[in-house]
Amino acid sequence: MRTFFKLFSFVLALGFVFNSCKNPADNLNILVDADIIKYKATFILSTSDGTAIPNDITVTATGTDAGSIYDFSGSKKIYAPAGVATIGVAPSGVPKGSTKLNFNVVIKATGFLDKNLPVSIEQDQFSQIIKVTLLRATTPSPASSVVVAEVGLGTDGKTTTSTTISTPVTGTVTETTSITVPAGVQFKGADGTILSGGNLSAQAVNFDPTDPAALALFPGGKLSAPNITTPGGTTGSAVFLPAGFTDIQMFVGGVEVKNFTTPINIGVQLDPTYKPQSSGQLLKAGDKLAVYSYQVSTGQFKYEGLANVALDASNKLAASFTTDHLTVFIVGDVVSTASCTEPNVTFIAPWLTGGATRTVNVEISNNDGKVLATSEVLLKDGLADKFRGLPPIPVRYRIIDVTTSTVLASGSIADPCAGGNLSITVGQPGGPAIQNVTLVLNVVCPNKGPVTPPNFDMFYKTAGAAESAYVLLGTANQGLIKTSLLKVGSTYDFRVTWKNETKRVNNRTITDLDMSTTVGEGLNLGTNTASNRALLIEACKSLN
Repeated sequence: MRTFFKLFSFVLALGFVFNSCKNPADNLNILVDADIIKYKATFILSTSDGTAIPNDITVTATGTDAGSIYDFSGSKKIYAPAGVATIGVAPSGVPKGSTKLNFNVVIKATGFLDKNLPVSIEQDQFSQIIKVTLLRATTPSPASSVVVAEVGLGTDGKTTTSTTISTPVTGTVTETTSITVPAGVQFKGADGTILSGGNLSAQAVNFDPTDPAALALFPGGKLSAPNITTPGGTTGSAVFLPAGFTDIQMFVGGVEVKNFTTPINIGVQLDPTYKPQSSGQLLKAGDKLAVYSYQVSTGQFKYEGLANVALDASNKLAASFTTDHLTVFIVGDVVSTASCTEPNVTFIAPWLTGGATRTVNVEISNNDGKVLATSEVLLKDGLADKFRGLPPIPVRYRIIDVTTSTVLASGSIADPCAGGNLSITVGQPGGPAIQNVTLVLNVVCPNKGPVTPPNFDMFYKTAGAAESAYVLLGTANQGLIKTSLLKVGSTYDFRVTWKNETKRVNNRTITDLDMSTTVGEGLNLGTNTASNRALLIEACKSLN
């Protein structure tokens, strides 16, 4: 696909918009049929501490239907240039009827905790936007606190005294996790071998379950999951309602600890405003809550048992339990969604004319205002979607404009597991009048006619703003983006990615509502016609 990117780079250098292919396989030598682009999911990565996206990100598809998943460029290797990974489904593996594609996307980067995200794609679910927050293992965030400690061990690898390690209270995270390791404990690696030859390095991350930002840090990236093993031993879909959760890792001599010869004690302080499903009343001492574990490597949630809720030494409600293995632990309720029917949703936004789009956040919360789910959506008039992965409890929804943070629509659903059809009228954002700007670019190669590469996503920011300011503008479809996010007379920086390459075009001013143009021999070749003609011919040369 380097041939495509050469042509793509030329087009961007000449103008500021790009074209997309109705059938890239007609002209380009890609690894799979161009129909791979009919179903896609875009993963937009950020870091929990606001630092730059690392350069060594690896993205891998695993699980049942991973064989049908490709990078959007057609490569089996999945890339994440500029922190954006876009996957597509091979035409032989597209979902049909009621059969969904189910797979996991594993994301790794040095210095960050691994992410294992369950992904499901159903028929006619052509596009998804999945926001992913990478958590730096040793750095706190507004929704998490961290402790890192070294514990000396004897020559036989045993602890010599009882040791307690606790996460700190911070300005934003007021609950803690404590870990008590008794004297005489030895530590085992993944193969069951006793580890020795160094100190015990322990790190724990405690999360604030009331902070909406913690949703992105929850195991799997959201509260709903397809593979939760219940107390009865069955595995199915469910939604977590956490009162607290923590991620604990230990290493001896650089080797990760998986098990202990003697159980250790865990204490997780809990959200004081939590209401168990069994009572609907505020949590109190004497209640019992379920404890679940999560293995990042497998993406599997497992029921561990019940924990007693009691006031700890800090006079805070906490759940205490023992464990002989390390993992992520979640304390709270789990509500099955195995028998749920997801409601169909139609968004009505007549102010988005002619297929124009606008980025919005869909936020779902319970009746107490605690956020259960968020998703980013490219809104357009008449968009048909579903509210997926919600528990069978009353919920509220809000449609929030990403650009202005204005609530454009809100409402409630008595039972989001009862199916049905929901129509949501989305109001127009306030402020300056909405302008629906059209970006279209057609490319004509000498002696070959119109050439268009595949659909893909474009990001934008105000010209000169920080790299972190890039947000999704939209998806080029059939060479077209029509959006309400740009303003005539304003200047922007644009960014697109393809395979492992990134192209930026800076300081481009929107001069008209219709920015359509055609580039090609005998047509528009910009101001440096001779040079650009040579570039166009070179870029088109190897297209068949």
